[in-house]
Amino acid sequence: MAKVNVVLEGRFKGSVIFLNKNCIGVSGNDFTSSNISAYTVIDETNRDQYSFWKGALGVVLLGGLGAAAGITNKKEYLIAIEWKYNGLYKHSKSLILINEKYYKTFIQSMF
Repeated sequence: MAKVNVVLEGRFKGSVIFLNKNCIGVSGNDFTSSNISAYTVIDETNRDQYSFWKGALGVVLLGGLGAAAGITNKKEYLIAIEWKYNGLYKHSKSLILINEKYYKTFIQSMF
Protein backbone atom coordinates (compact mmCIF):
# COMPACT_ATOMS: atom_id res chain seq x y z
CA MET A 1 0.00 0.00 0.00
CA ALA A 2 1.20 3.51 -0.72
CA LYS A 3 2.30 5.61 2.22
CA VAL A 4 -0.13 8.24 3.47
CA ASN A 5 0.72 11.89 4.19
CA VAL A 6 3.47 12.03 1.58
CA VAL A 7 4.19 13.69 -1.75
CA LEU A 8 3.80 10.96 -4.37
CA GLU A 9 4.90 12.85 -7.48
CA GLY A 10 6.26 16.20 -8.62
CA ARG A 11 7.89 18.88 -6.49
CA PHE A 12 9.04 17.45 -3.14
CA LYS A 13 8.49 13.86 -4.34
CA GLY A 14 9.01 11.37 -1.53
CA SER A 15 8.81 13.98 1.23
CA VAL A 16 6.71 13.38 4.32
CA ILE A 17 3.96 15.95 4.90
CA PHE A 18 3.88 17.44 8.38
CA LEU A 19 0.89 18.67 10.36
CA ASN A 20 0.97 21.67 12.61
CA LYS A 21 -1.80 23.62 14.29
CA ASN A 22 -3.07 25.64 11.32
CA CYS A 23 -1.82 23.91 8.18
CA ILE A 24 0.04 21.02 6.61
CA GLY A 25 3.37 21.45 4.86
CA VAL A 26 6.45 19.89 3.37
CA SER A 27 10.13 20.88 3.41
CA GLY A 28 9.44 24.28 4.97
CA ASN A 29 6.60 25.10 2.57
CA ASP A 30 3.10 25.41 3.97
CA PHE A 31 0.10 24.22 1.98
CA THR A 32 -1.81 27.52 2.22
CA SER A 33 -3.46 29.89 -0.22
CA SER A 34 -0.38 32.11 -0.14
CA ASN A 35 1.73 29.27 -1.63
CA ILE A 36 -0.80 27.33 -3.74
CA SER A 37 -2.46 28.76 -6.84
CA ALA A 38 -4.81 25.81 -7.46
CA TYR A 39 -5.62 22.32 -6.26
CA THR A 40 -7.82 19.44 -7.38
CA VAL A 41 -9.12 16.82 -4.97
CA ILE A 42 -9.50 13.30 -6.30
CA ASP A 43 -11.32 11.60 -3.43
CA GLU A 44 -13.39 8.53 -2.62
CA THR A 45 -16.61 10.10 -3.89
CA ASN A 46 -15.25 9.55 -7.38
CA ARG A 47 -14.33 5.91 -6.69
CA ASP A 48 -13.41 5.02 -10.31
CA GLN A 49 -10.94 7.85 -10.74
CA TYR A 50 -9.63 7.47 -7.18
CA SER A 51 -9.02 3.73 -7.57
CA PHE A 52 -7.41 4.29 -10.95
CA TRP A 53 -4.90 6.79 -9.54
CA LYS A 54 -4.18 4.74 -6.42
CA GLY A 55 -3.82 1.58 -8.51
CA ALA A 56 -1.66 3.26 -11.14
CA LEU A 57 0.62 4.72 -8.50
CA GLY A 58 0.64 1.39 -6.70
CA VAL A 59 1.78 -0.43 -9.83
CA VAL A 60 4.61 2.07 -10.25
CA LEU A 61 5.61 1.80 -6.59
CA LEU A 62 4.84 -1.85 -5.80
CA GLY A 63 4.54 -3.72 -9.07
CA GLY A 64 1.61 -6.13 -9.60
CA LEU A 65 0.45 -5.97 -5.99
CA GLY A 66 0.04 -2.23 -6.31
CA ALA A 67 -3.18 -2.49 -8.32
CA ALA A 68 -4.81 -4.32 -5.41
CA ALA A 69 -3.60 -1.56 -3.09
CA GLY A 70 -5.72 0.90 -5.08
CA ILE A 71 -8.86 -0.22 -3.26
CA THR A 72 -9.13 0.86 0.35
CA ASN A 73 -11.81 1.59 2.94
CA LYS A 74 -9.80 4.27 4.75
CA LYS A 75 -10.52 7.95 4.14
CA GLU A 76 -7.63 9.12 2.00
CA TYR A 77 -7.42 11.99 -0.45
CA LEU A 78 -5.32 12.43 -3.54
CA ILE A 79 -4.75 16.09 -4.23
CA ALA A 80 -3.04 17.63 -7.24
CA ILE A 81 -1.33 20.85 -6.14
CA GLU A 82 -0.17 23.70 -8.38
CA TRP A 83 2.32 25.89 -6.54
CA LYS A 84 2.46 29.66 -7.01
CA TYR A 85 5.45 30.93 -8.95
CA ASN A 86 8.07 32.10 -6.48
CA GLY A 87 10.93 32.81 -8.85
CA LEU A 88 12.44 29.34 -8.54
CA TYR A 89 9.86 26.76 -9.58
CA LYS A 90 7.77 27.95 -12.47
CA HIS A 91 4.70 25.75 -13.02
CA SER A 92 5.55 23.43 -10.13
CA LYS A 93 3.08 20.69 -9.28
CA SER A 94 2.79 18.01 -6.63
CA LEU A 95 0.52 15.02 -6.15
CA ILE A 96 -0.08 14.30 -2.48
CA LEU A 97 -1.89 11.54 -0.58
CA ILE A 98 -3.23 12.55 2.83
CA ASN A 99 -5.55 11.14 5.47
CA GLU A 100 -8.79 12.73 6.66
CA LYS A 101 -7.23 14.67 9.55
CA TYR A 102 -4.63 16.25 7.25
CA TYR A 103 -7.34 16.89 4.62
CA LYS A 104 -9.53 18.86 7.03
CA THR A 105 -6.53 20.97 8.07
CA PHE A 106 -5.58 21.50 4.41
CA ILE A 107 -9.06 22.70 3.44
CA GLN A 108 -9.24 25.08 6.41
CA SER A 109 -5.84 26.56 5.56
CA MET A 110 -6.92 27.34 1.99
CA PHE A 111 -9.45 29.95 3.13
